[in-house]
Amino acid sequence: MIAGMLSQNIHITPKTIGKLLKEERLQVPPSQRSYRWKAEHVEDLIRDIRTAMDDGADEYFLGSIVSIETGGRILIYDGQQRLATTMILVAAIRNALLLLGNDKDAGIAEASYLFSQRRGEVDAEPHLTLNLEDRDYFFRRILPRPDEQAKKTTFTRMRDSYKRMEAAAKFTKTFVEDKLVKGRNTKDADKQLNLWLDFIEDCLQVIWVQVVDERTAFTIFETMNDRGLKLSAADLLKNYLHATADDKRDEIVQKWAAMTAVLETVEGEEENVVEYMRCFWVSRYGHTRTRYLYDKIKEKTTNKSKALTLASELENSAQDYAAIVMASHERTTDRGEAVKANIETLKVLGVTQLRPMLLSAFVKFKPGQFAKLLERSVSWSVRFMVTGTPSGTIEGYYAKIAVAIWDNKIATAEEATSEIKHLIPKDDPFRAAFTELEESKPSIARYYLHALQKTADGSTLDKELTLEHILPTKLDAKWKFTEEEHTTHLHRIGNLVLLKYNENGAIQGADYAAKKKVFLGKDTCSLTKDAAKYDEWSTSTIETRQKDLSEIAVKTWG
Repeated sequence: MIAGMLSQNIHITPKTIGKLLKEERLQVPPSQRSYRWKAEHVEDLIRDIRTAMDDGADEYFLGSIVSIETGGRILIYDGQQRLATTMILVAAIRNALLLLGNDKDAGIAEASYLFSQRRGEVDAEPHLTLNLEDRDYFFRRILPRPDEQAKKTTFTRMRDSYKRMEAAAKFTKTFVEDKLVKGRNTKDADKQLNLWLDFIEDCLQVIWVQVVDERTAFTIFETMNDRGLKLSAADLLKNYLHATADDKRDEIVQKWAAMTAVLETVEGEEENVVEYMRCFWVSRYGHTRTRYLYDKIKEKTTNKSKALTLASELENSAQDYAAIVMASHERTTDRGEAVKANIETLKVLGVTQLRPMLLSAFVKFKPGQFAKLLERSVSWSVRFMVTGTPSGTIEGYYAKIAVAIWDNKIATAEEATSEIKHLIPKDDPFRAAFTELEESKPSIARYYLHALQKTADGSTLDKELTLEHILPTKLDAKWKFTEEEHTTHLHRIGNLVLLKYNENGAIQGADYAAKKKVFLGKDTCSLTKDAAKYDEWSTSTIETRQKDLSEIAVKTWG
């Protein structure tokens, strides 16, 4: 249906990826994604090529590549990952030919698929130019010959895409050296390397889709996503904004780059962009699931002006998002130690459902009210986690509060609390759930014990204290527990204490009597000392201690 509507604007021909690189000068537009393939994707590609060659196949199909020819340039809208990775593989083969002393074939491969010299120019022209973020690194660090290391530009910032390109280059180098050269004499190795170059040029097939404009390219891009070739909401939105922006495209590109630069400092790249966009959208428009995010944004962003406004808002809000996610962010440190500690706690707990609410509050609330809401958010999160409240239910309420805050209908932590307090588990069910709590994640268990200790006697403990399982992870005859009892009580909070690293190491393999002496040490905290008051360590002991801790928990996360 789509192909029928656009048939006048689409030209489709079979090509090989080698001939594309040899015959065309390709460029990735600024709006397109950076290099995304991880080592395992590179490995899959090379393994598939090798299998096809071993089976004697005369072609291997790599999918489609979507492009536009404009102003004498061919812009790649889909397929840049395969093209760039093929060039990385060719560069590795060229380097191996150089090591074998075959400078002639190495030079031919380089001139055919990687670079072309132009009269009057100092630098060669790459046959594929990547987007703004990646082009220099790809050209000056990934593709040059080994003997050109001294000429390589130094990059002070290592973007995630740079690291992925380096990993791809490392993998292809190892593959070529170990599988195509090692164990062969010079003549056979040379022949094997040239067979791979021949296969890339003659047999590595793609469907070359050329369209007349960006809107057509984007429609194909979007349709491919609908048919299962999964693109992230970030990819789709970026391309939609770029296509909608018309003569404001450069502004969109700059704003998007500024946004992603901030988000890269937080926790990853691609997945984080999608999570941020959803958080931003929910904070202003209400609960939206990731799979519907792109459609919702597209519905509201219908013209150039709205596209530019949204790009500006996404750029400006990225710093606020980073502040509510990353305790070390400069906007967070301005809010005080308690705010930093609570943001770090939410990260440890892995709680993300309340981020839209916190994003709205960070902008709209006075600093003191934001700090109060954040402190309460930690308590709510622990109560929800311990009692097992379904996250889907909570997320919807957080979204409603987020919108109300953004619309200036809620201005204080108390007003926000009133909207969700009916969902927050009361003391009795929370206490009952805590008496049964098991926690296998050390970081979360440590947080629980730190927080309980602060409530117990006001102590703020050294964060470097380690987690000790009194009943150890490896059961032996010193402990009178059945296998079933060991399984059900090992990760109970009542079975856990905090110790210094050297103290923890000193009691590895010890029985309870020996551990008690360490627990009673001069510098141990009161809850650790308290674990030494029993005559023996048994299931009932663990349950009794945990019941005592549950009383402290009610006060800690009240």
